[in-house]
Amino acid sequence: KAAMVPARCTRLCLTALLALAATTTLLHFSAPVDGIDNTRSSSFLRSALHSSSAVGRSGVRLQRQQQQQQLTRSYGATTGSAVSAGSVSMMERAGRFKARAAVNKFEVQDEGVKQKTFVVGASGRLGQRIVAELANSGQEVVCAGRSVSKLQSIVSEMVSEGRLNRDSKDQIQFTTVDVETDSPQSIKNAIGDCKAVVSAIGTAESNIFDTTGPSRIDGDGAIRVVEAAKLAGVDHMVMITALGTGKKMFSLPAGLLNLFWGVLYHKKRAEDALVSSGLPYTIIRPGGMERPQDDFKYTHNLECYSADSLSGGVVSRRQVAELVSAVVSNPSLSKDSCVEVIAQTPEFAPNRTMPDALAATIQVMGIQG
Repeated sequence: KAAMVPARCTRLCLTALLALAATTTLLHFSAPVDGIDNTRSSSFLRSALHSSSAVGRSGVRLQRQQQQQQLTRSYGATTGSAVSAGSVSMMERAGRFKARAAVNKFEVQDEGVKQKTFVVGASGRLGQRIVAELANSGQEVVCAGRSVSKLQSIVSEMVSEGRLNRDSKDQIQFTTVDVETDSPQSIKNAIGDCKAVVSAIGTAESNIFDTTGPSRIDGDGAIRVVEAAKLAGVDHMVMITALGTGKKMFSLPAGLLNLFWGVLYHKKRAEDALVSSGLPYTIIRPGGMERPQDDFKYTHNLECYSADSLSGGVVSRRQVAELVSAVVSNPSLSKDSCVEVIAQTPEFAPNRTMPDALAATIQVMGIQG
């Protein structure tokens, strides 16, 4: 019994550290990046994490300064004279304006493509919002999850809450898919005649002690969906992962998510599988989505960045869902690309339509080479 005490203490210490790491990650992702509001965070924890938060903010500012220098070299005094020193957001806007004159400034025409869309992970907090945005925009949607009855209940609840138009409910179908146990062929059969696939799967935050969850779901499960989509021959696949997946995997604060059993590493495995599959794809890496509510969009505008640009920031699930809907409706704007998304106050992020935000991101990627 005496020998068991140290082992028990070790387990308790590891559990406490893991809980602290999870809390730290959530607060870091809600740390202010220029215009992002952070007033609701715990003042005590914010003070304790002040130094590392500053590291995350300074990293973002350094990245913005590098973008400013890049745009200045590209466009010289013409754009440089139009902005104040240190305002990289204004510099980006000026650079994008000049680079995108052919697409009528910031007024990109919505392609309005209609395609039957398969959404796996539809019962999650992000997945159900994606379903609502797609259906409300006129897309035919197939909801996929472990329980059809749960999916039907969620859709009925969204209708009663006014998040889903009553008429749009008729455009939603349901099917059973378990990405942990179903084979790619089985998932391919569920996809059927869908032309687009959206993967919104991920290990639930409540399962923090499921040590193999990220490997089974975010990694292997998402890869099965990619393989199934390839077998089905779909025209487009959209995958939602997380900020920090990629070259910023070990940068603060986003890299702290890896303390959740290497979740970013496993998400990167899924991204790599999608990129190498040969399917037309769009990868979306959102910032922290825990704190912002659905009304966050009324005070903070969504801004898209090219891959491996950011290591911190927040965005609401509703905004990400709206972006996914725009990606499905405008496949050519985001084909074979990876975008990182956060939301900021209007001072730092202009209010754009979702197609316009996508077009702006693609142009910045072109400017940066």
